[in-house]
Amino acid sequence: MEDKLIEKIRLENGLTLELYDLSRPVAGDRWLVSFVARIDVAVKPEYLENQGTEDFSLNEIKSAVGDRATYQYKKERNFIDETEKDEVFKGLKDRFLSISLGYLSNPDFPRKLILRQYRQALRLPYKS
Repeated sequence: MEDKLIEKIRLENGLTLELYDLSRPVAGDRWLVSFVARIDVAVKPEYLENQGTEDFSLNEIKSAVGDRATYQYKKERNFIDETEKDEVFKGLKDRFLSISLGYLSNPDFPRKLILRQYRQALRLPYKS
């Protein structure tokens, strides 16, 4: 099944938040309602310069993470009546945006995401 892109939001930090609807029928008139939010962050020097990342070189980070770090959030509700699926999806989307938009728009978000994924790749403890 192909991801259905429903909206793109340009964030204050220059990144683009993509919202997807991956909902699908599961049995009769029952649905799995699936909301996904995704941000791809290019691993660029400007996200890492003068930010307390002197311990890691750009090449080390790229070899562990790749050229892109991806943030993804997924929320699902199962066995939802077909007549309620749109309302449930809207609720998942609205709640995510109300809680997460400020965090994702923060100018420091790209650096933190890249370093978190780098540390995960190397199994290092997380430091902000």
